[in-house]
Amino acid sequence: MDNETEILGYVVCRTCLNPKSIKQGKGKRAAFVHGRCECGPDTRTGKAAQVEMKAFKPLEEVQSEIEVLKTPKSEVNQVVNEVVSKPNQDTESKQMGTVACVGIGAVMGLVFGGLVKTLKMVA
Repeated sequence: MDNETEILGYVVCRTCLNPKSIKQGKGKRAAFVHGRCECGPDTRTGKAAQVEMKAFKPLEEVQSEIEVLKTPKSEVNQVVNEVVSKPNQDTESKQMGTVACVGIGAVMGLVFGGLVKTLKMVA
């Protein structure tokens, strides 16, 4: 990767929250774009990664997105804390004990065993 290649634009690196510079590949990788940020090079050629990197923007837009991501959202945190502190009792499932599971398994075994025995006798 030469430093001479022209930077096409930038995307937000979700790992380090810094601008990731996007450049066009060369040679056999000319069909792909690649990125570089503080995390290191990003040379993924998968469809999803290429779509993400080809959605590059000017540096100013990316920096404003990063500022928004870094800004704490007090309203969102407050709502999340309320939901965590007051779980809904209706949605919580109760765990079955080992004895109940063994009992259910034994009953199902008897029912299906008898059904198989009956089918063998008929056939």
